[in-house]
Amino acid sequence: MANYKFGKNEPPHMRWPVAWYHPFVLLRSAREMVASGDFIRNFDRRELFKKDFAITDQAKGFEGGDFWWDFMSDSGDGGNASYTVARAMQSPLLPISLADGVVAEGIGTTLPGSKLLVFGGDLAYPGASTEEYQYRFTEMWEAAKPSDGKSKLTVFSIPQNHDWFDNISTFSRHFIGDYANHFLQAYTPQTRSYFATRLPHDWWILGFDFALVGDLDRTQYEAFLKLIQRQNDDPESAAQKPIHPGHNVILLYPEPYWTRPLGDSAGEGYPRRYQRLEAALFEAGVQVRIRIAGDLHHYVRESATSGAQLDYEDMLITCGTGGAFLHPTHAKRIVRDKVLDRIDDHCAMTTDLQDRVCLGLKKTKDLEQDQRLYSHQKSYPNREKSKALSWWNMVALFKPTSIFGLFADEAKGNFFQRCLQRLNELKRGLLGGNFMFPVLLGALYLLAVYCNSFVFTRSFEVDGFIHASEIGQKNLFTFLALWFKALFFSPLAFLVHVVLLGLCGSIAMEDGRRAFFTSALYGIVHILAAATLFWISSYYQLNPYIKGVVIFIGGVVIGGFLFGVYFALVSRFGGLTNNAFSAIAHQGYKGFLRFRIDKDGNLHGYMIGTDEVPQRWVLNPTGQNRPLWVERNDQQAPEWKVQDAFTLKN
Repeated sequence: MANYKFGKNEPPHMRWPVAWYHPFVLLRSAREMVASGDFIRNFDRRELFKKDFAITDQAKGFEGGDFWWDFMSDSGDGGNASYTVARAMQSPLLPISLADGVVAEGIGTTLPGSKLLVFGGDLAYPGASTEEYQYRFTEMWEAAKPSDGKSKLTVFSIPQNHDWFDNISTFSRHFIGDYANHFLQAYTPQTRSYFATRLPHDWWILGFDFALVGDLDRTQYEAFLKLIQRQNDDPESAAQKPIHPGHNVILLYPEPYWTRPLGDSAGEGYPRRYQRLEAALFEAGVQVRIRIAGDLHHYVRESATSGAQLDYEDMLITCGTGGAFLHPTHAKRIVRDKVLDRIDDHCAMTTDLQDRVCLGLKKTKDLEQDQRLYSHQKSYPNREKSKALSWWNMVALFKPTSIFGLFADEAKGNFFQRCLQRLNELKRGLLGGNFMFPVLLGALYLLAVYCNSFVFTRSFEVDGFIHASEIGQKNLFTFLALWFKALFFSPLAFLVHVVLLGLCGSIAMEDGRRAFFTSALYGIVHILAAATLFWISSYYQLNPYIKGVVIFIGGVVIGGFLFGVYFALVSRFGGLTNNAFSAIAHQGYKGFLRFRIDKDGNLHGYMIGTDEVPQRWVLNPTGQNRPLWVERNDQQAPEWKVQDAFTLKN
């Protein structure tokens, strides 16, 4: 665990965002992902919950009027954003305005607080642990409470991949079972990592858990199936099930699977269980009105526009704006239309494997007769702003972990002591930030040059090489030809260059195997840069030790800049959705979804967002001292606006 400070004396601006390109963070994330995936293969915790699957009823005791509830996902990264969202969601009356072009029915200049919170997972980064949850998530929400009284909230949550990095041990302690020491001391009635709850006017939320395998487990699948499945095709048995034909269902997924190719890699004859469950819901006459997920840290809403028609409107929503770094909304897989297809697989061995619902990116331009098309309705931030943010990659790897967290408090002491304090803060920001990735590149540049320079000695002149002292006398292109030839004479040098190429390829793999191979061209640019640094230092006949320093520093600056240019260009044109924007670590465009079910059973959704979050905080000077922190005087309070509004008729 990092050297974290907990409690009231560690304000949000000192809880810096995760530096995703710090070598230690990369190694930790990879190690925990591999270890957790291997563990789940042999010991799937989802199949070992002892308590029965509990179905809760939020409509019980509801006295009519409007029913409000909130959805939030992907929190627990930087303190500024996480605390800002937590404070707004817990505000008894949240002042709001309407963004340009937004029309919202049934609301005024303030929004009442919700008593039901639904979390979509990824609540602590870079991986789940007791310390990360407390430092990045639970303390933010506890400090944001409007009073010290006992919470009256009901909370449901599902885990995402990062929550599974400790086999959902910490997640389970906070959200599974109703205990006094659970999250915010709230009512947490779910008995497993997935849940089903009924809302007023026969609306339902079904929350799914994919663990790290991208699908429901068998026990989970059967638990949900029992909510709607008839026995022996007996119509009367349907009345005994909690979810009846005509009920409206919101499916909460841990990831927006519809941003992947249609079919989601499920082979013929064996569909994924969630595809079969959706088919069963359709067959039972249940109306799937919204599929919602976090995982991607932005807001995007898509609605059905053409194709095979149902007798009700439905939509796809991605809303991961709870506090993590921003993902782009202009990425290729985000902007493409989605299509829903109901498939009857006659080749399946058994009847239970025949029906599936496939939802994802279209394979062809033409829409088939039985397919339903979903097109973009709203995104936050909009696509043009998202594209503009791509250029921040040019400097992203060189900025400290949180440039706003640096120098946030007044330095004390004499001039020398104040300077020393500022230098220590800057060192913490650099050594704990993405800057360590260019430092790693500088080390790789130096190691590549050192290993490849072995052949530039008299011993290898018979093989066509020259002595190191003669390198500066050759033109650059002649030297570069010798440099690539040298790779086949030094196995160690060849290995170091392969590592450099592999680093470029592994980052590009996010966009598929084709991108892995095309990234080799970009990797060659790094090889040329390292060789050119060696040639320049030889041209000026620098001392060997100075030459090493020049190559290392040049590798830091040039290597980091080349990665920044690569990230900026690729992300600008819709690639590297995660790997490019995680380097930027943009803290703005945060928010949550607040829903209202009116007296007629219509569902109204409001995306509440703020473009910017405060960057410096002080203890609340008021009597009750809650919320614990407020913006410093030189900070502008977040301006909460309704960025999108929609209605689904009952």
